[in-house]
Amino acid sequence: MNRREKLLASIIGPEMDKEKAKMLDTTIKFILGDMCTHYAKFWKAEGAGVMVFQPQNKKRSMFFLTLEELNAAQEDAERQNSHDLVESFKRILEAAQKINPKEKAGFVINDKEGMRYFEIDFQTTSESEIT
Repeated sequence: MNRREKLLASIIGPEMDKEKAKMLDTTIKFILGDMCTHYAKFWKAEGAGVMVFQPQNKKRSMFFLTLEELNAAQEDAERQNSHDLVESFKRILEAAQKINPKEKAGFVINDKEGMRYFEIDFQTTSESEIT
């Protein structure tokens, strides 16, 4: 059982309590909604980009990277011959360029498991989704 499965099991329980699952789903939607609000503020202030979370970095655990900063990070990885990092930044940059900030938000998690990019679609976190 991985970390996520253990966390879900500790919250919902081994028999998958439906009420606890609904409460968890609602809580996650609140958190995602708050994250998207912050994302939109950064987008408006700094321009297109992604919000980055680095849970192990206490001094810089969350920040916003603009498209220009993502491009600079990709170029830096190229100079260091870090091919996997170059590909990661390339994929993130390509996806981030396509984001309509009124519909989606782009996030990067950079932790001991690696760097992962994901998008939150505002349309799929609506209250009508809760059943």
